[in-house]
Amino acid sequence: MKTSVQVVLSVCLCLLPAAADTPPPEEITSIEYLYEVVHHLYRWHLDERDAEKVVGKQDIPFWVRGVRPELDANDQSAFGEVVIPDLDVAVSVKKADYTIPELGVTVRNDRFKIINVARGHLPATPDGCEVVRTSYPAMRDYAHRTRSQARFPEGELLMRMRVSAHGQIRDYLRGREKAGLESRIGTYDELLKQEQVVHMAPLSEVANETWMFWETGRMLIRYASDIDLEHPAVWAHDELAVNIYDIDEQTVVSLDEVAGSNAYMTRDQVGRALFNCVVLGRRVELDPSDVPPEKDRP
Repeated sequence: MKTSVQVVLSVCLCLLPAAADTPPPEEITSIEYLYEVVHHLYRWHLDERDAEKVVGKQDIPFWVRGVRPELDANDQSAFGEVVIPDLDVAVSVKKADYTIPELGVTVRNDRFKIINVARGHLPATPDGCEVVRTSYPAMRDYAHRTRSQARFPEGELLMRMRVSAHGQIRDYLRGREKAGLESRIGTYDELLKQEQVVHMAPLSEVANETWMFWETGRMLIRYASDIDLEHPAVWAHDELAVNIYDIDEQTVVSLDEVAGSNAYMTRDQVGRALFNCVVLGRRVELDPSDVPPEKDRP
């Protein structure tokens, strides 16, 4: 599908503090990239209430700007922001390019990846942003056409995620055992006798994160990194953040119930994660041999 895109320049609003505006990189002003951002939002953030705001609109603007925060001397990362004012969404993006001297690792992403999605009412007029325009029918048709497209980990990445998932599950259960807390599925040793099934959500083309649903233990596992998940440094140097959520114990209607804690998910968030993992995802069986014996683990 070819979409007619009008690009205009206007002047800007600083949505990221302590940062200077800079012309947006051409990559994040392309309609193809912006539609991929919409695709990610479509799966993980938007719902029918958002669609109602833009139904039928023939002019939907994206405000796009570059951002130049203060960085260390060895950090050449590029930053940008994509705002969809009609949806009250601001998306921060980053193309990582820096070194970790103590590890001897160079971190470099091939493209801009989402690092934050903010919701809320935005000012009506952008300052200094490049404005890329599309229409609701064009955006809707793209989102609908690609709604079931999915790419999953393969090869070494799949193997590493299987090992990591099993290791995280084991560490979680061992920790509960040491704390004297019972688990519905029993001890880790009892767990090894059961069939272990996880459902993997599709990889995002514009975000360095993915989710798994551990069916046996009713847990959601989130993997996130500043580096592309396929990058060896993620797995070789533990440059990976892993969060485990017990959907029976850590689901609330509103995060206001647990203000100040990041250990909970809302019912809507859990529903989205389960949809991406189970409905759109891939079922994988874990084998105890995936994980080396505890005495061999650091």
